[in-house]
Amino acid sequence: MKVAIFSESYLPYLNGVSISIRILHEELVRRGHEVWIYAPRYKGYCDPYPTVRRFPSFTTPYEPEYPIGWLFAPKLWREFRSLGVDVVHTHTPFFVGMAGASWARRLRIPLVSTYHTLYEEYLHYVPSVVPRRLVRAVLRWHLRRYYESVDAIITPSEIGAEVLRKYGVKKPITPIRNPVLPFPEVSKSEARARLGIPEEVWMLLYVGRMAPEKNVSVLLKAMPHIVRGCPRARLWLVGPGPSLEALKAEAEAMNLGEWVRFTGAVPREEVSLYLLAADLFVFPSVTESQGLVLDEAQAAGLPCIVANGGGAPEAVDYGQTGLVVEPTPEAFVEAVLYLTRHSEAREALRQKAIRKRELLSVPSVVDRIVAVYQSAIAARAQAESASKVV
Repeated sequence: MKVAIFSESYLPYLNGVSISIRILHEELVRRGHEVWIYAPRYKGYCDPYPTVRRFPSFTTPYEPEYPIGWLFAPKLWREFRSLGVDVVHTHTPFFVGMAGASWARRLRIPLVSTYHTLYEEYLHYVPSVVPRRLVRAVLRWHLRRYYESVDAIITPSEIGAEVLRKYGVKKPITPIRNPVLPFPEVSKSEARARLGIPEEVWMLLYVGRMAPEKNVSVLLKAMPHIVRGCPRARLWLVGPGPSLEALKAEAEAMNLGEWVRFTGAVPREEVSLYLLAADLFVFPSVTESQGLVLDEAQAAGLPCIVANGGGAPEAVDYGQTGLVVEPTPEAFVEAVLYLTRHSEAREALRQKAIRKRELLSVPSVVDRIVAVYQSAIAARAQAESASKVV
């Protein structure tokens, strides 16, 4: 099968979407499928795969590290027409995703799209001079129009499916959580030794973008109270983002230097080491459609404390593999201290969490995605046949 993947988010930009695409790409290729990837050009980056194609791109002052692809790319279109693609899979509904959808429709290729992100939670990136109510209305109109034009929809959570149905989308929706990569065979002590983290530390971990919608300030405000109840507690904040410097300044103003560590961007392999080294995973964001990193944390055997909002509670099975709390410093303090003091409860959460390794293994998840591809191809063939009879 020839698969063409279109996405605004892709390497080297690291987020849940780009990581899930990389995993899907590699597994499809391993199975013998031919995969072409279309993404915005990233200045100075050289793709390791020969089937990656880059749209001309531009950036904005609001997210300078996130390039946006232009719709107009005649050279790429001419090549695409000659590839004989069997299915197009878009991962964003904007410029690059719109190009993929348009090209699929023009060539009558089955079109699958994954709705990864609760976009209404990101409206703070829109310039303040634009009325927020207008932006919200236009966004909902566009999302409904875009996803109604595809043959099949994948969402990484039930909440994403509910949002699309609320918008009026009636096309088939299949919730499929994103896969989790295998972890290296490294013990907790070995992971800590590699990262230089003392054995005696009670390690709290957040992995993700440092951005306003992630609510990371909640963790900073909680730390003085957590340390008062658990003096060995320390917080690692792993990841880049537009708010990184502002959060560092906030931590400095609160005199948190002894208790909080910012790593910035780290290689993907090193993220696995942090997950294996930690004691608890803390996640204050209420804007996730899935929160891929939550599944990774659970697969690493980490009990999770997540804010009650968006898709995060669904990721921890509403309290089965973690605690769901209100998105406030006080709630995180109470939950962290409870788990530091109750080893039986912590171990019960850990044992249930680690089962995610099998449930969300790459082969298992990609099997389900391929089934959606095959269903879309069959439905398109049936529709084409029926139109010829008429």
